[in-house]
Amino acid sequence: MGAAISRRLPVESIDENCYIIAVVGQTGVGKSTFINTAAGNDFLKVGHGLKPDTRQVDYVECYDPESHDERKVVFVDTPGFDSEKEDSVIEKKLKSWLRKVSSKKLKIFGILYLHRITDPKLSSPPIRHLTLLRTLCEESIKGFPKRVILVTTMWGKGNSAQQSVYEKREEELQKYWDGLPSGSVVSEIMRFDKTTESAWKIVFTLRRTEED
Repeated sequence: MGAAISRRLPVESIDENCYIIAVVGQTGVGKSTFINTAAGNDFLKVGHGLKPDTRQVDYVECYDPESHDERKVVFVDTPGFDSEKEDSVIEKKLKSWLRKVSSKKLKIFGILYLHRITDPKLSSPPIRHLTLLRTLCEESIKGFPKRVILVTTMWGKGNSAQQSVYEKREEELQKYWDGLPSGSVVSEIMRFDKTTESAWKIVFTLRRTEED
């Protein structure tokens, strides 16, 4: 796959025909890394500590030159969900972002919820965050995207024995994901292995649901 033509841009410059994909999850799961990898450029600062580096909402626009579809993809890098205590702060930032989206008459095409496969459990269940997003979306842009994929990250960490543990953990995550309310999400889990190919494979899978 060739390198994507990409740029960082303000929300005011986003075209209404773009595929807008929100990348969400807890701090440190690899949201900025995913977007930088897909874009083929380090537009966003990547954090390596416990404190979030994404404090506001950022936008990166990409166009894959090998695609026949001229519609661009805009990745939205959102602040990390860290704890229930922090949710009110994140909620204010998301509300501000969605107001801008609404004023431009933009629609969120889909959501990628990132989760570290190295985490032994879902310490903060995605359903709580997705419920918050659904509420905010319905209040501001009158709709919530049904296209949601759980993306597991950090697969390269650990030896072969640990990889086996991760695979079993992935099966458990799939059972959890399948148990979410019918029609609310794409019941699928995909791996991100820090390659451009895997990032775009996930995006194309999300986009294929438009045709289903």
